[in-house]
Amino acid sequence: MKSIRHFINRLLAGIALVSILTASLPFTDAVLPGTAVSYAVEDYMEQMEQRKTLPIQSNAVENWPQGPAIGAESAILMEMNTHTILYAKNIHEKNYPASTTKILTCLLAMQNCTMDETITFSHDSIYDVPGDGSRLGGVDTGDTMPMEQALYCVLVQSANEVASAVGEHVAEKLGKEKSTEAFAELMNEKVASLGGTDSHFTNCNGLFDENHYTSAYDLALVGCEFFKNEQLCKMSSTPSYHFRLKPDDEEDVWIASKNQLYKGKPYEYQYLLGSKTGFVSQSRQTLVSAAEKNGMKLVCVIFMDETPYQFEDTITLFQYGFENFQRVSIKDHETRYNIDTMDFFDTENDLFGDSTPLISIENDTYVILPNTADFSDTVSTLTYEEQSSHSNVIASISYTYSDVPVGGCNLVFYKSSVPAFRFGSGESAHEVIPDTSKGVMVESSEVSTEPEEEINVIYIDVKKVIIGIVIAAVIIVLILFVISVINNYSFSPRGQSSKRRRNRRREIRAARREARRRARWRNPSRRILVRINKRGRH
Repeated sequence: MKSIRHFINRLLAGIALVSILTASLPFTDAVLPGTAVSYAVEDYMEQMEQRKTLPIQSNAVENWPQGPAIGAESAILMEMNTHTILYAKNIHEKNYPASTTKILTCLLAMQNCTMDETITFSHDSIYDVPGDGSRLGGVDTGDTMPMEQALYCVLVQSANEVASAVGEHVAEKLGKEKSTEAFAELMNEKVASLGGTDSHFTNCNGLFDENHYTSAYDLALVGCEFFKNEQLCKMSSTPSYHFRLKPDDEEDVWIASKNQLYKGKPYEYQYLLGSKTGFVSQSRQTLVSAAEKNGMKLVCVIFMDETPYQFEDTITLFQYGFENFQRVSIKDHETRYNIDTMDFFDTENDLFGDSTPLISIENDTYVILPNTADFSDTVSTLTYEEQSSHSNVIASISYTYSDVPVGGCNLVFYKSSVPAFRFGSGESAHEVIPDTSKGVMVESSEVSTEPEEEINVIYIDVKKVIIGIVIAAVIIVLILFVISVINNYSFSPRGQSSKRRRNRRREIRAARREARRRARWRNPSRRILVRINKRGRH
């Protein structure tokens, strides 16, 4: 008992001595590492304030709404369908995307796999990612997981080892080596196909690599493609998710997102479609998000910001876009190409009852303009397309406002889905005509076994045919009338003399006939003889 009491006394004395010595030492970072962290945070905040002074390229556009100053190093606000850039700040500067890389990983998986496919975790997918990073945990080499569940883990938990397993699965399915390096090649090809020029990806999850970089512009293009998918939007706007990691597990695994834009979070944004966060120390905070309001869909990318200002800056840019820009229908306002006055190509009253114009502007096309601008302020460029049997696009029109591309549309030739009828040697065949404008095939009641021939469908506009017939009849009547006038009248002196002689001869003959008639009625006997003779003749 005494020994225990002695030990406790010595322990308390030692603690007191250490406390006295610590208090007497200089106030240095070596002794108080927390102070170094405090200094670093202050440095980051100071750098963020300095970034607010960086130039905003979109503010230099004439008659363009002035965008807000934000603390991000690079940022972009892009309309999803037209790719109109509403806000631009160093959008082609190369940055480390961190976990925002995962939207490209999930996009490729969604486009090339079904959600019921099964991924298998390899040794590399689990152990090539750092243990102190964002990971799901609890999986071993050879474990499996449904693709849908894996994508939730990637977009909600930002699980690095799951992202690697997804990438390996997609690469193997597309005939490449089952590795993250092979999948990175697919990522680079995809970005290039979308129009990106500033990117090079080396992994599936966004872990830091000097050769793993992109730009706000390139990631916005990826975001436009990603957020067009409803299922990906749902996954990337899910605050929490639970599932059974292994079939024999008794309890579900719960995962939660750190994204503060989601419903119920401090920076909840009601118009949000989806969002993905990212962070590595070299990139600071990154964020890619999409929102929709009044039919306008916007994608926002934030690079190199500080928490929680990446959420504040995103909301600020969304509000700037929705409050200062509008969608303007091309079909309702385009008059320069006289599409509506091309009556010859209009089948409103054609014989088959099809009221679709033969040449028209695509439906649901629009341009994005500042609220202070009109459609007439845009500058249009017409480009003719190469004719192809697989496409009904004749030409395309692109529009700019203050030299900024704001949208475009196609001029399409309508190919009817009405069957063509052949009239010939007693056999008739209903042939199928593909409707390439709607992507459907109209079935016919009888399919010909003869070799396929080019089908020419003739449209007859009844109203215009009737008008043409009436006009032709009027012209014919006028011609006959002119010919009659010419035959009966002559305005030369010689012609007038001939006319007078004909009139005199006509008058003489008429007078003689009248004289003979009167003479017969004055002589009764002659009148009777005439009657007898007439009866005899009868």
